[in-house]
Amino acid sequence: MLIDQLLIKQRMKVADLAEQGRQQQKLLLAESWLLGQRAKSFIGSAPGLMLSFSVGCLFQLRHNSAVKLLRSIVGFRWITKWL
Repeated sequence: MLIDQLLIKQRMKVADLAEQGRQQQKLLLAESWLLGQRAKSFIGSAPGLMLSFSVGCLFQLRHNSAVKLLRSIVGFRWITKWL
């Protein structure tokens, strides 16, 4: 009798925890979808387009010798600063 009551309580706890897990999963999916929508909205806005264009321009310059030299100098200074 006592074991049956304990088993019933445990089953109720498991059912409650399973329901909480389902609710949290739904909330996580909703927040993930909302974040994706906000990201798409930002990329389509003027600041997002400017940022995307700037990053594209910088990416095109990654093989430029002056950019490589600057990166190596800054990297060398950063390494010597911490040593």
